[in-house]
Amino acid sequence: MKTAIVFLILIIFLPVSLWSQQPEKQTIEERLIRLEAGQQNLEQRLEDFRSDVNTRFAELRTDMNQRFDDFQFWLQIIFGAVIACLGAILIQWMIMWKRIAKVEAQVEDRIVLGYREEELREIKRRIEKLEAS
Repeated sequence: MKTAIVFLILIIFLPVSLWSQQPEKQTIEERLIRLEAGQQNLEQRLEDFRSDVNTRFAELRTDMNQRFDDFQFWLQIIFGAVIACLGAILIQWMIMWKRIAKVEAQVEDRIVLGYREEELREIKRRIEKLEAS
């Protein structure tokens, strides 16, 4: 009798348990389909993110290159201005040096002429003294 009761219980609950497992399989398959769709969606979003990051880096690189070009331009202008100022100072110094040398030469000539005039006066005085004696 026990076997008959167990058999009846199995007959009654076995189809119910089989039917209850069938929807679980479908829900597992549905879950797998949704997971695969979600994974594809995540992969697409990741690819979009990568392309967006690459675009941003390209824009940043272009912007930085432009800034470096501008910086280099202004640096060349400043360097040129400094060289021009140094050149002007050097030319001014050379002009002043020539003027100073010229003035020194004139002063030397006057000093030499002064000594010569004194010598001439002394010679004249001696000649006059000799003529007078």
